[in-house]
Amino acid sequence: MDARSPLSILGGGLQQVAFVVKDLTAGMEFFTRTMGIPRFYVIDDFGLNARDKIFRGRPVECNFKLALAYSGDTQIELIQHLSGETCYKEHLERRGQGLHHLGFFLHDPDDYQRALDSLKAGGYAPLMSGRFGTTRYTYFDTEAAIGSIMEIVYLDRGGREFMAKIKRGDF
Repeated sequence: MDARSPLSILGGGLQQVAFVVKDLTAGMEFFTRTMGIPRFYVIDDFGLNARDKIFRGRPVECNFKLALAYSGDTQIELIQHLSGETCYKEHLERRGQGLHHLGFFLHDPDDYQRALDSLKAGGYAPLMSGRFGTTRYTYFDTEAAIGSIMEIVYLDRGGREFMAKIKRGDF
């Protein structure tokens, strides 16, 4: 049995820094031109293709698109809200564009569940969640505590291989 705190699992897994943008193309251009990111993998209509979507405890229909790229070992994610109720729309309305969340990738479904349970027990409410293929994601409302939302992502072998292809630029 793992004697570590369930949240200690996250300490070794910070993989992603994510930004909400009004215009995905403009956001990609900034990171390409200014930050030297060679290119992004774009997923149009991610939200329409996700399932089991929950926002603030209620099932929702929503859509958003995203772009993924790497800077070293850190994934840069850009998200553009398209429709419905999402934590991205809330962020744009309250704070405008900018840093939205820190993403922690977990490769074991039990670690994912322990981290979710621990965050909930710590008083951090799930903000938004869903599934995309076998990938599971949950955002937690940690903004008051750390100034940013935290996302916990479960990636199975296929999800990890997909992310590795993006990191290599093999798309």
